[in-house]
Amino acid sequence: MDLNLFVLLLAVGAGVGIVSAALGIGGGVLMVPAFLYVIPGMDINTAKGSSLLAIVFVAGFNSWRMNRGEMKNPWNVAAAIAAGAIVGGFAGGWLTGLMSDTAVTWVFVGLLAFAAPRIFFLQPRMVHEEDVRQRQGAAALIGLASGLVAGATGTGGGAILVPLALWAGLVSNERVVALSNTVMAASAAAGTVAHLTSERTMDTASTYGLVSVSLAPVVVVAAVAIAPLGRWIDGHLSFNRRRVVMGTLLFVIAARLIYRVIG
Repeated sequence: MDLNLFVLLLAVGAGVGIVSAALGIGGGVLMVPAFLYVIPGMDINTAKGSSLLAIVFVAGFNSWRMNRGEMKNPWNVAAAIAAGAIVGGFAGGWLTGLMSDTAVTWVFVGLLAFAAPRIFFLQPRMVHEEDVRQRQGAAALIGLASGLVAGATGTGGGAILVPLALWAGLVSNERVVALSNTVMAASAAAGTVAHLTSERTMDTASTYGLVSVSLAPVVVVAAVAIAPLGRWIDGHLSFNRRRVVMGTLLFVIAARLIYRVIG
């Protein structure tokens, strides 16, 4: 790995750490397009498989950090969501592994088209601890949906999980980021397995199936190191400013990917 690529991956990892720690959204929204543009010969299936491998460690670390010392997650609900997410994560990864590069790119753009307007225009539902409901069936279905998105797009599924979990009243606003990271670690692990067992499309020594394993360590180290800044941003940046920045970023990424397909 040359120095320029190493520095670029550190920058990608820093962005992933901030997005994941501050918003509870898998850093795959940054990693997948970044890998496509900075790694020569990278296809989108390998990009999302490599992204999922990194998310396993980034989300796992964030989950451990956020739940350390006290139980931040309602564990019975988290287990139900994670069970659905594991099934969905593997299925999403396996199904899109059979699709063309162009088709998977449009799936990714579809996720951004869902997430960006929500960030810009919709106010999140406010759920307090006394309003939380224990609904195991709904939790498993929400996990399945977020897992499918995670495996299909390489993003972790947080953009689907967070609004649906709040809408169903499964978790409070205070705890939703911790819950999201816990579930993302599970869905990303299942999606990674699906990509590892798929047929390889990149002929490099560090690529196994649809996962380039050499990318994850650099990204993960940078993401973990920068996570405290993400927590600081979460506590100090106003909601309106944060959603404008994130919504704009998602629109820009979507535009770049559309140009890649039709340009």
